[in-house]
Amino acid sequence: MGLPTLALALVLSSALLHALWNVLLGRTAPTGFDAAIAGNTIGWVALTPFAVARWRVDDAGWGYLAVSAGFSITYFLLLNVAYARAPVHAAYPVARGLAPVLVLLVTLAAGGTVPARAGLGVLVISVGILVTASGASRRSVLAATPVAVSLTCYTYVASRGLEHVDPSTYLWLSMAPLVLGSVTFRLLTKPVSPYARIARDTYVIGLGSVAAHVLTLAALALVSEAQVPAIAALRETGILFVIALSWLTAKAHDARPTPRTALGALFVFAGVAVLALAGNS
Repeated sequence: MGLPTLALALVLSSALLHALWNVLLGRTAPTGFDAAIAGNTIGWVALTPFAVARWRVDDAGWGYLAVSAGFSITYFLLLNVAYARAPVHAAYPVARGLAPVLVLLVTLAAGGTVPARAGLGVLVISVGILVTASGASRRSVLAATPVAVSLTCYTYVASRGLEHVDPSTYLWLSMAPLVLGSVTFRLLTKPVSPYARIARDTYVIGLGSVAAHVLTLAALALVSEAQVPAIAALRETGILFVIALSWLTAKAHDARPTPRTALGALFVFAGVAVLALAGNS
């Protein structure tokens, strides 16, 4: 049975939005954290009505939320550092590709089992990362690896915590220390508010990050459990969208993704798709 058309449209829209806000963040990362701080705040405020309306936090969920909040802060810092050191079109595929591989390894270390087909996905992802690393974007692997580690940790902890907390509430609460802490630190260290001059791109970064999450949840709500791996695989089309958007929006020819980087991203996407679909085997 194929995916519902609406679910397909929602997950592809989510992937596009996720790619878009990452590309925009990559433009601002070399100049500091202001755009990211403002964007996080905008997204967090926009999420507030959903989090409150769907509020559900069991007592067992608070510990997971505390750990996730720590990884959320780590992810924020590492992502900005990565984008300041490597182009988004090179760092994003590596980070998104390594994360599911690391989740797989954590699952095995915890005594879990994984489908044999998942090994093929890991192999294809590895080829994609090696292709990327052998080109001009070699430093993207070093820059993106810590991002993948923090994303893996957040994902693994959240997968347990979501058994006790509503998804919207979980995201909102796990973001709260990051948003409130970064704004407070920024105001204490610099006299000018990060909101003094908010560019249009900043709104897209903030609202896009939250909207991408909500759209994915909406798509998951429309499919059966057996179709969830397909949604997860399609969600990673963001890797391909990043390459396309980076190409279309590059201000200089040498800032565009190289054919080698694009090929590496294609391998990574294929490997992630195999990993996601392996969960249904």
